[in-house]
Amino acid sequence: MNPDKVWAIIENKDGGVYHSADGGESWKLINKERKLRQRAWYYTRIYADTQDEAIVYVMNVRYHKSTDGGKSYKTYNAPQGDHHDLWIAPEDNQRMVIADDGGAQVSFDAGESWSTYLNQPTAQFYRVTTDNSFPYRIYGAQQDNSTIRIDHRSSRRYITEENWESTAGGESAHLAPNPDNSEIVFGGSYDGFLTRVNHQYDLLRAINVWPDNPMGHGAEDMKYRFQWNFPIFFSPHNSQRLYTASNYLHVSEDEGHTWQV
Repeated sequence: MNPDKVWAIIENKDGGVYHSADGGESWKLINKERKLRQRAWYYTRIYADTQDEAIVYVMNVRYHKSTDGGKSYKTYNAPQGDHHDLWIAPEDNQRMVIADDGGAQVSFDAGESWSTYLNQPTAQFYRVTTDNSFPYRIYGAQQDNSTIRIDHRSSRRYITEENWESTAGGESAHLAPNPDNSEIVFGGSYDGFLTRVNHQYDLLRAINVWPDNPMGHGAEDMKYRFQWNFPIFFSPHNSQRLYTASNYLHVSEDEGHTWQV
């Protein structure tokens, strides 16, 4: 490989894949397709092949492969979407590991086929919290999967799938078990979706602060602007007081039935 040949992705109005043949002294825009730089804050990874300088890979929702030095790309899928990282063996460019929201998959033929991600106990968690039960349970939101709560110990020898169950909210959620009744859990998802689950009676209820579906809208169309993983939490001083936050702070004292700014 030629160490003077470098590729980079720039995200701005004139962005795209840039190439330098002189170790970064000068750069040339060679591809500006949006598929290579969508949601740049979430992806933006580009890799040169370890054996063939004409081959370049770009990670994104799907992954993209160039065989002409980064000028054009074909699009491929690994078993799971949202690709974040790629490793190519230095001595064998057929041997690769791709990392995505499902875990990791291995290829021995440069991506023509991939191993499964269903052979590994992996999940991508945003954060964890616990409830006030005894024994307590651990709560977390899994990227591209459900929220879960897990018994922190089992009456059997091991914690197994029998000790796991889905709960409120979606993949990006903050989770807030009721401090006085851990069978009631509040969870969010992106852009303001908020749910309440009563595990005792297996009931799910939407408790959005504002009822509009914000998906696909710009901020100018939203009454309240909620972030991807907006916070949800109970007051440590008053267990009846539930907070959540958009560009405003919202409070409910009736488990999300009504909200005040």
